[in-house]
Amino acid sequence: MKAASLGPDYTQRPDNKDLSHLPGAYGLPYLGVMVPMLKNPHAVIKRHHDRYGAVSRTRLTGQHMVWALGPDYNRELVMDPQQVYSARMGYDAPLGDFFAGGLLVRDFAEHKFHRRIMQTAFKTSSMQHYVHSVNEIASATVASWRGVDGFHYYPHIKELLLDIGARVFVGVNLDNEITPLNRAFLDMMAGTLAIVRKDWPGLGLVYHRGMNGRRYLERYFQGLVPQRRRDEGMDMMSHFSKETTEEGQYFPDKVVADHLIFLVLAAHDTTTSALTMASYYLARHPGWQELLREEVLGLDRSLTYDDLGAGVPLLEQTFHEILRMHPPVPQLMRRTVRETELGGYRIPADTMVAISPIFSHHMPEYWKDPHRFDPDRFGPGRQEQKQHPYLWVPFGGGAHKCIGLHFADMLFKCVMTEMLRRFRFRLPANYPQVPSVIHFPFAKLTDDLPLLLEPLGHA
Repeated sequence: MKAASLGPDYTQRPDNKDLSHLPGAYGLPYLGVMVPMLKNPHAVIKRHHDRYGAVSRTRLTGQHMVWALGPDYNRELVMDPQQVYSARMGYDAPLGDFFAGGLLVRDFAEHKFHRRIMQTAFKTSSMQHYVHSVNEIASATVASWRGVDGFHYYPHIKELLLDIGARVFVGVNLDNEITPLNRAFLDMMAGTLAIVRKDWPGLGLVYHRGMNGRRYLERYFQGLVPQRRRDEGMDMMSHFSKETTEEGQYFPDKVVADHLIFLVLAAHDTTTSALTMASYYLARHPGWQELLREEVLGLDRSLTYDDLGAGVPLLEQTFHEILRMHPPVPQLMRRTVRETELGGYRIPADTMVAISPIFSHHMPEYWKDPHRFDPDRFGPGRQEQKQHPYLWVPFGGGAHKCIGLHFADMLFKCVMTEMLRRFRFRLPANYPQVPSVIHFPFAKLTDDLPLLLEPLGHA
């Protein structure tokens, strides 16, 4: 069935808050369940599911919304053949000001058009070029960690990935600019979680600092566009800068900058989270660490693009397991553009609806001992993720499936390979058995993950 036509007015309508016909509870006034969600989203969502069922109402920081939980609902929302669910309006409230114009906040035909343009930067020939740059930067930077006193993994990997993102996406070296750029990205992400959303100067508001970060990045990237159009660069920005409309006109500099801001952040922060959590689990499970080390040392070289799948199967399984346990985004948001039905319940137009990868990824009816780190569950003979095609959805799916998923895969494997080749890493002797993790905007250990790095003689 063809999707009904949709006018532009849906973006101007207020969110529907009349969800009294649904089971559920809103939690605290205004905040709802946001505070416990920051620490343990899976526990909060599971308790809600067990009490109220797979489709229920809840609230997050003033946002009345519906949870639709489990792989069947994952499929319904991400595939969306009738174009019922707006990604733009799903993310507009927390992210719209900061990522305006990015692929995440575009819908339907507009999204398809811009995604086609961006896809050229992720074709195989481009990826083959990127992998060499990633290996070069990762090798030099990881080697420099030898002998660092009081080493904390998170800030070091965050700086490394920003450097890689700038080099690969934008074609610039951040020797002098990495501090202000990193600050701008940090302020932007903090701004997305601000409760007081006022762009008022002089009051030290988190939201205002976030918007200043956005403005800084916009000026920075726009300033690079003219040169990228003149040069024959192989970075992503060069690809985007030279793309044209159907009329043969370059896209405005701001459009190019909007896409770059979103892409750099997506590669930077999501992979920072995945690598940090992987390093924690591999330090906690030295047997798995040694298996991966044997695998990458057996190659006797840096990874190539052709290695990224079958060439490192144990590393592949580990990456999948980390994304299962700590998906980059614990829940994916949409808003209905017209009335629909979920689980037998009427869902009015303009209603916020969320699916939850972190819930699906821990359902005991599908995953054996789901809270245990076990990369073998993705190995031959088990492949637990194949029990349902929308059970494992760290990158979403459908039209909005993460455009950079193969780049994220490459980035994770190349950096982790350099770590395994150069160091045996472990946790301090007094490290807590259950570390403190915050999950928004991305999963992060609150202590920045102190690691003891033992240099290996062959590195």
